[in-house]
Amino acid sequence: MTERKPHPDNELIERMQEDSMPTAQGSTSGGNVARAVGSRAELHRAEGTLTGDEVETATGSDNPAQNERKGDKTFDKIRSGRQDG
Repeated sequence: MTERKPHPDNELIERMQEDSMPTAQGSTSGGNVARAVGSRAELHRAEGTLTGDEVETATGSDNPAQNERKGDKTFDKIRSGRQDG
């Protein structure tokens, strides 16, 4: 049988995965963001403040660990309305 040599970047990939933050929607985050947003949407619909086709979206407070990683540059773009640039 042919000997298989490990990919030269395997160690780098493993380190990056260990150091990375799970995404807001990833299963490794426990799914709490979707649960929190869904609960808030149900509450707002019951209060009558969310009607028709309106949707509840995730905010920074739903995932504080990821929100902390945003820097001043990101916040400046959001405040000035330049998110696409």
